[in-house]
Amino acid sequence: MTMIIAHRGLSTESPENTLSAFRLAMAKGADGIEGDFHLTKDKQIVCIHDTHTARVANTRLIIKDSTLAQLKKLDVGCWFNSRFKNERIPTLEEVLAILPPEKKFFLEIKSNSEIVPYLLKILKNSNINLNQLVIISFNSRNLQYIKQEMPELKTILLLSLKTINSIKLSNFLAEKLLKKLAKIKADGISTSVSHFLTKHYIYQFISKGYEYHLWTIDNKKTAEQFIKIGVNSITTNTLRIIEL
Repeated sequence: MTMIIAHRGLSTESPENTLSAFRLAMAKGADGIEGDFHLTKDKQIVCIHDTHTARVANTRLIIKDSTLAQLKKLDVGCWFNSRFKNERIPTLEEVLAILPPEKKFFLEIKSNSEIVPYLLKILKNSNINLNQLVIISFNSRNLQYIKQEMPELKTILLLSLKTINSIKLSNFLAEKLLKKLAKIKADGISTSVSHFLTKHYIYQFISKGYEYHLWTIDNKKTAEQFIKIGVNSITTNTLRIIEL
């Protein structure tokens, strides 16, 4: 059954990557949440998409050059709506603490491999059921590193299926990607939607035992099309596609 995963929480109704967004998504029926994580200067892991805070706060701080204390002073809710005044950037531990046992957590690593030891330490020390976690990243080295240290964690490689500029369609041949997944011991792949994304393409991965996930789909008809194909999850900004 295809899971519906809330992109950065319910980000159309609340400020992205905040505890409010995650709580609202789960309360409204999402099967799980997706969040983005960076490493701070003092080696803490925080939930925010960009490398800096300018888009979601009234101050521009570079995440990797800032301490957790500095980042916690910022209001990351007002930009969305005054109702979310005083919303703070959450830590990974804070997100884990609000996750119900029946929900999935798609954790996207945005930092380089330096973050991995700190991430694994937090996960090992938490009470979270590791079966709830799906570690996702565009950086295959991050996923390979994680599998070496904690093979029980599910890892999914992110890939944008765009054929623009110097990117060639041949880069997205299933055969080539299957070899990469095998090399890094990933459990599957998560891609954007593309004109060449067909049932045949997807089943080249599924038939080999890999999972296939999709992001980010906000259109009901498109979601229904891929749910019928049988993808493992669809990440969305809106939960309206649940009303299929």
